[in-house]
Amino acid sequence: MPAGTKVWRYMSCARFVWLLQQRKLWLSRADYLGDPWEIALAGDQLARVILGAPISHLGEPPREPVETRSERIVKSWRRMTFINCWSAQEHESHALWRIYCPTSEGVAIQTTLARLQGSVSDLPVYQVTYQIPGITPHTPNLEDLATKKRPMFAYEHEVRILHLIDPNHAEPVPVGFGLPWNPEKHVESIHVHPDSDDSFFASVSATVQTYSPLLWEKVKPSAMSEQPPF
Repeated sequence: MPAGTKVWRYMSCARFVWLLQQRKLWLSRADYLGDPWEIALAGDQLARVILGAPISHLGEPPREPVETRSERIVKSWRRMTFINCWSAQEHESHALWRIYCPTSEGVAIQTTLARLQGSVSDLPVYQVTYQIPGITPHTPNLEDLATKKRPMFAYEHEVRILHLIDPNHAEPVPVGFGLPWNPEKHVESIHVHPDSDDSFFASVSATVQTYSPLLWEKVKPSAMSEQPPF
């Protein structure tokens, strides 16, 4: 994917204000993203893991059943993986406005892939691929599973920031965390929901002027709010 590709993050007004106030990106734990297929071991990959499992030899204590072990590991992976999602597209997405900002009080911030990668220091930024779970003929690692989604999500064109914590992290594992991030340095433009009214646009502009004044001139209406000539 070219470094200059535009990437977008759609969010509620509350999440946007949090971003400006805290100067952080929110990374959610994988099992809180709302998709039970995040980091799923299934299909031929699961069958391969089961087929390759060692058996207990005579006189040895019985080994943990491979299905149980696989389920335990996948649950652990979901709890140790934290993700921040963006959409790599040239233009705004009608579908993503509707999904991530179901009310008219939403905002999308836009930067480029290169700027996003440079803004998160040593954390990897992956392009998500879309395929039926478990069809590749190899035993996957965590990064393999964390960067794949089912084909019905292909409209997202997702890129994601990935952070893995130590599997021996003391309980309780947080449901997410804020990654320090300077919006004034990294955001190229701020787009206000296409169905919002003038008062909401004014509120977003005032909020930006209060918390990130260097971004005030980058606030603009969604391109979808533009009306035809007739």
